[in-house]
Amino acid sequence: MKLAVVIPCYNEKDNIPLIVQRIGKTFKDRKNIDVILVDNGSTDASEEVFLDHIKGQDLIRYIKITKNQGYGHGILYGINAAPNADVYAWTHADMQTDPAHVLKAFDLLRAKGVENKIIKGKRTNRSALDALFTFGMQVFASALLGVKFNDVNAQPKVFSKHFFDNHIRGKAPLDFSLDLFLLYQCSKAGYSTLTIPVDFPQRAHGEAKGGGNWPARIKLIKRTFSYILFLRKSINASLPE
Repeated sequence: MKLAVVIPCYNEKDNIPLIVQRIGKTFKDRKNIDVILVDNGSTDASEEVFLDHIKGQDLIRYIKITKNQGYGHGILYGINAAPNADVYAWTHADMQTDPAHVLKAFDLLRAKGVENKIIKGKRTNRSALDALFTFGMQVFASALLGVKFNDVNAQPKVFSKHFFDNHIRGKAPLDFSLDLFLLYQCSKAGYSTLTIPVDFPQRAHGEAKGGGNWPARIKLIKRTFSYILFLRKSINASLPE
């Protein structure tokens, strides 16, 4: 069973050496894994750092997107570059989620059977404020969409190619709503969501792109609420009169 791991990177030049080193150590003995690092339209020196650090790394593929079109776009672009995988996963490049958790989730999915389930992380060791923020968002989403959500943006996400082809491909948003959409589609398709605990340390370098400071966090809230309302409207439109 072949796993493709997609890791989108946007202006992460200082974290790239760390993630490349960690990937090399974590996946070195696994022959069935394709790691795809997607330079998602970075405007810093990411490309130079990537090309310097992946030399001799047969395990890692580097893909560059010239212009950033969203977090979700970067992930979907990477997945489309691995059509022969049986299982897909994505996680982040900021090292707040260890790539080793992808292996743990993949092995759990294989043990439980890849059909009708996905595996996701559930973050531990977070600040009270961050945990409260996440809880509020998931309560709002759950109430409006009729789906029980849990730590929507926690990584990794691991799922079968069959699930992606039938429930995600051609339908997914291109921004940070992709995580929400994946879990929503999982529930609507009758899939089970299994979670694994993932330690969530502070970033070594830089700031989170999807809410590392309050202006960015407010922007994320607005975009997420807008997408939740869009999904809600779609649900209502599909109900029989």
